[in-house]
Amino acid sequence: MRNIVQHRLADAVSMDLPDLKERECRLPEIQNKVYSVIGMRRSGKTYFLYQTMKLLCASGIDRSRLIYFNFEDERLADISIEDLHWVPDEYYAMFPENRSNEVYFFFDEIQLVDGWERFVRRLLDTENIRIYVSGSSAKMLSREIASSLRGRSVEVVIHPYSFKELTKYHDIDYPRSLKRINSRTRSLMENLLIKYLNHGGFPEAQGLSQLDRQLLLQGYVNTVLFRDIVERFSVSNITVLKTLIRHLIRNAGSRFTVNKFYNHLKSQGYKVAKTTLHEYIDHLQDAFLLRTIRIYTESERKRMVNPIKPYIIDTGLVASFTLIQNQDLGHLLENCIFMELCRRNARVTYILTPSGFEVDFFVEYPNGSRQLIQVAADVSDPMTRKRECRAFVEASPIVPNAESLLINLSEKETVEMEGVTIQLVPAWEWLLDKT
Repeated sequence: MRNIVQHRLADAVSMDLPDLKERECRLPEIQNKVYSVIGMRRSGKTYFLYQTMKLLCASGIDRSRLIYFNFEDERLADISIEDLHWVPDEYYAMFPENRSNEVYFFFDEIQLVDGWERFVRRLLDTENIRIYVSGSSAKMLSREIASSLRGRSVEVVIHPYSFKELTKYHDIDYPRSLKRINSRTRSLMENLLIKYLNHGGFPEAQGLSQLDRQLLLQGYVNTVLFRDIVERFSVSNITVLKTLIRHLIRNAGSRFTVNKFYNHLKSQGYKVAKTTLHEYIDHLQDAFLLRTIRIYTESERKRMVNPIKPYIIDTGLVASFTLIQNQDLGHLLENCIFMELCRRNARVTYILTPSGFEVDFFVEYPNGSRQLIQVAADVSDPMTRKRECRAFVEASPIVPNAESLLINLSEKETVEMEGVTIQLVPAWEWLLDKT
């Protein structure tokens, strides 16, 4: 194993960093911490490590002090916790002059080595190094890292491309002030958004044909299903798990209760416990395939008994799991807006008014600001607009001092209804906004 580690280190310091599209994500600069990069498979974690290495090189860090080590290399299949010490030992044998300098280790898929946490903690305590770890979502969860490293880690979640990142991928330039965007660019943004809603933001899916994209994204879900859930949690009822995944993907943004789905399965002849369904939903969230929100209420009991609303990590997955050619843009747009709220670290719930109107999102941002957000693809129909605005009127007394936004595909306007000011905002504009 020592010789293999030597060869891998030699490769690591000589490898050329690949060309890449810079991501919007950033890791916090906190000393003496392990930097963990987490997220669903194929969302771009490894390339984010490369991006971090490039930024360090640009800041003047010598390339020999940046070590990328991928534990998925088949030559390292038999490496154990007892062998890991060869990595720093052989590195410093190769570069003894760097003992006095801070060295940066990038450990990709290190979770494949049982007990890796003890090794990382020891390095952090005994060497002048900075450590970055990345891996498959279900094995690198923030709560597991925090538990294993006893509060010694900070994290960043890597999602598929945001809409803003997609404009960079396509090299689309637009003015810093969105008010200066001309009609041609506005039309370009609207068309790109519709493409984004249907194709999604996974890096590898960009530019593929519909069939190839569908096969690729279905493969992602199957990998998460078997490697991150079935193997990790010893799931035996795979048929029910697959049925649940398909249902949640095809009904993203709709209210969901385990009890109703349990009854549906029972009517189809499937045998499964309600507690098992709850566990499966937790597993899907652990693997970053799914996020859920609950109703806004002060009552914990009401919060637990009311339906959840599930959202999928990427809208492209919805198209890959349905036979419908033209998806419901309203549901895709709602899912897209929710995932952007996640990127902005917002706390999100939904609201049901006493007369039954639903507000898609009640949003509380880290800076303390609050918003009520409705999402509708097309608000040109007066009845649709009235219905969406009525929800704001009824929800405003429940959460006072919250800004009301009606996010749609194209219209921009300010409307008043019974003393409530409602901003109609084009989705592409909201998605590109820095706030």
